[in-house]
Amino acid sequence: MSQSPSYDAETLVEPLLAVHSASSVAWLADAATTAAERGLGALYSFLCVSTGQGGSGGQLAVVKPASGTQGRSQARLRHALNADIFVVKFGLEEHQPLAEAMEQSHAIVVPELSDALPLAAETLRRAQRELGVAEVWLLPLHWNGASAGLQILLMGGSAARRLAEAELLGRHVAVALANLRDLEASRRRGDVDAVRWIYDERRFQEELEQETRRAQRHHRSLSILLLRILNLDDIQRRYGRFLAERVLRQVAARLDDAMRDSDFLGSSGEDGFATILVEADRAGAERARTRLLEGLHTMKLSDTNLPSLELRLACATATLSEDGENMQELLSAVTERLREQEVVQEDVAAAG
Repeated sequence: MSQSPSYDAETLVEPLLAVHSASSVAWLADAATTAAERGLGALYSFLCVSTGQGGSGGQLAVVKPASGTQGRSQARLRHALNADIFVVKFGLEEHQPLAEAMEQSHAIVVPELSDALPLAAETLRRAQRELGVAEVWLLPLHWNGASAGLQILLMGGSAARRLAEAELLGRHVAVALANLRDLEASRRRGDVDAVRWIYDERRFQEELEQETRRAQRHHRSLSILLLRILNLDDIQRRYGRFLAERVLRQVAARLDDAMRDSDFLGSSGEDGFATILVEADRAGAERARTRLLEGLHTMKLSDTNLPSLELRLACATATLSEDGENMQELLSAVTERLREQEVVQEDVAAAG
């Protein structure tokens, strides 16, 4: 854990990428802790999320980081505090310093652990000496006018006081936490694919049925595009399931960025994507195909030391009326074309 007194916003850039790519609140806690340690020189850090409605009501629950890299720090904390901090919930009505800190729009610096953790005072004084904590930073997690919790940073005596960068970290963590909660709410509704973080296949077909009827009623063009990552299984065998899922999410994000606002992106199968191209004829579908595939065959995953991954992709389009008179015929046509693309790509891979 770095204790260098020289920090600036640039040191937070790489850790913040992991904050926004976290797939769960546990992974967000891991990324936020790493960012606090590497970017701000914190000795230790806790992500505390609100289980109430913010303000002085409810509780704060400390989230345990997901990875094992924080294991030694967690073990030392448990020993020093004589408690497992990651199973503790803090009642805000019983600990006003935390409730008041959550109401603030800026970072708060307090001198004592007892101002941040509602544990036995004598234990906290002993732990503060043992851990070398000089002061505690409380970062409110505010987004869209709501308080989502706090990030607590235990700082050493040599840490530079750069509260502006700390507040930057708090804002990014708050946004990431809000996005994860929105995603979880969407998952409960059954609209979002749990891996790719885009609409699931059922929702895609519902949208396609509506757009097909609308195009037929108003005599407008409509096309669909299917895309599949052919070597995703190879990537999973080589690097593991977690990284393969990150590939799917990053492809989904790139496709979403390259699409028009009027188009619709959904999941297709275990390793594919489906796009509704509103008011796009065959020529428009080909232009969309070129736009969506641009730069997609080579991918550098953020927040990893891996080299760029080469993706083998199959992509096909179909247009209403020219390739099918209804939704089912359109899907059949584009699926058949995708299979033909897959065969071609597999032959090329085998020859290589």
